[in-house]
Amino acid sequence: MPKVSVVIPVYGVEKYIERCARSLFEQTLDDIEYIFVNDCTKDRSIDILNEVINDYPARKQQIRIVHHEKNKGLPFARQSGWQVATGEYVANCDSDDWVDLNLYEMMYKEAIEKNADIVVSDIMFVREDVTDRICGLRDVNASKEDVIKDMMYMRILWCIWNKLFRRELLAQLEEFPQKYMAEDMAVTLPLYNMCDVIAYCQSACYFYNVRTDTASHQTLLEGVVRNYKDVVDNLAIVRRHYSKYTQGTYRRPLYFLLYNFKMWLLPYRNNKETAQLFHKDLITVLFYVVTNREIKKYLRKKAFKLLMKRLLGLI
Repeated sequence: MPKVSVVIPVYGVEKYIERCARSLFEQTLDDIEYIFVNDCTKDRSIDILNEVINDYPARKQQIRIVHHEKNKGLPFARQSGWQVATGEYVANCDSDDWVDLNLYEMMYKEAIEKNADIVVSDIMFVREDVTDRICGLRDVNASKEDVIKDMMYMRILWCIWNKLFRRELLAQLEEFPQKYMAEDMAVTLPLYNMCDVIAYCQSACYFYNVRTDTASHQTLLEGVVRNYKDVVDNLAIVRRHYSKYTQGTYRRPLYFLLYNFKMWLLPYRNNKETAQLFHKDLITVLFYVVTNREIKKYLRKKAFKLLMKRLLGLI
């Protein structure tokens, strides 16, 4: 059994796949498994990947390429990788990103030392020549409940790629996301609730390549509406999980999440379909935000103004 399996979906990344693959194959952790999932990419991504693999003959036996017969999208590509992973822990890497060369060794050491179910690292957001380091945890001594609330209040990121998951924990997921937008939220938040120990690795980073040409950066009405519908579907997975296991403990932060997603629609509410989506459950959402003392005062004031406008029929 490898110590770590790394799952890498591949689609339309011929500009980036070489940098990603080299950062993975040069990892200081020797006992590692790489699972690339070809989601029917139309470009030369797989050809380039195979060229890079030839430069690392010692890694060839650790590399597997899973081929989809048709394009299924990112959530299904990740799930295909998880299904064949054999490592003690599973990591996820997007094929347009890259990692510190000692990332998985450092995360695995932390996992073993703390007997952790989840290990989280910091992230370097790279925008052209600008790089920002984002902490994986705000407080290393925080309780599991506080860490979960930090994610729901968007004080730390729920992204999947800077986290190492015990494979046995990942196998316990009862429901998998099928929509693209914020699909990792529908995985990470349930897993955090199910785990026992969360550890923090500060010594190495995941490098996230900030691109504006992806579906998550849509500004046209059609794209915004599609993204909103997707994210609400994925949020519904989270809400079903927490309603089943936590008896309302996280009701307010979950409504806060829905409030933030509804704000995507606010500039487009003159459109009939958008208006219907925006107004659905709006009063309930705004009530929970206005009465939520755990979020910043200016957000409660903003929500209160929207609530009054809705009650007065102004929106």
